[in-house]
Parts: sequence; C-alpha cells; structure tokens
Amino acid sequence: MTTLKGNAAAQATRHLVCVGASAVDGTDFPDADQACSVLARKPSLLDYKSAETSEECHAVDQQNIADVFGEINGEAVRTNFRRDNSCNVGTWDELKSLLGTITEE
Repeated sequence: MTTLKGNAAAQATRHLVCVGASAVDGTDFPDADQACSVLARKPSLLDYKSAETSEECHAVDQQNIADVFGEINGEAVRTNFRRDNSCNVGTWDELKSLLGTITEE
C-alpha cells in the first residue's frame, strides 16, 4: 500500500503479508496482526469504491490517497481510498487499522 499525503508531498509504502489472521515475514506494517485480522474477517473491505461528491458528502481539504494493490484469497486487488470528501474521510477512519491514521498539519 502506498499512502500519498498532500499531493504526494509525503509518500509512504508499506507491505502487509498475512497468513490467515497473522502477519508473516515481509511485513513492515504498523499493527500488522490487527490489519491481517480485519482482512481475514472481512476481505470485502477492499471492494470499496470512492463516494461520489454529493450534498451529503462535503468537500474537505485533505488530499490523501491510499493506493492498495496485491492479492487476497487468490484474487487480485487494486483499489484506492481518498480523503477528499466527508463520506470518504468516514470510510478511511473506519479502516484506519489498514490505511493508517492521518494527522493534518
């Protein structure tokens, strides 16, 4: 997973390798066992699609993107999560064990 903050001003790439609910060698992910456990229970979390901008989703000034790619249960995964509107921020916050916590400066 690559996380871009502030229009790529700060970039971090992390690797999460799981066997079941446990992290294994090759992982450099904070709280890796917790993230593996979350994915083992609900791999569909990575099926997320960014929310459309609507009256319910107010724009926010957070240009953060998490680009997630790899494989889960033998299926290819390629998706991204954004913090560009209030709906997407809420989804990111629900997945913070996978995406990390963002602190705005």
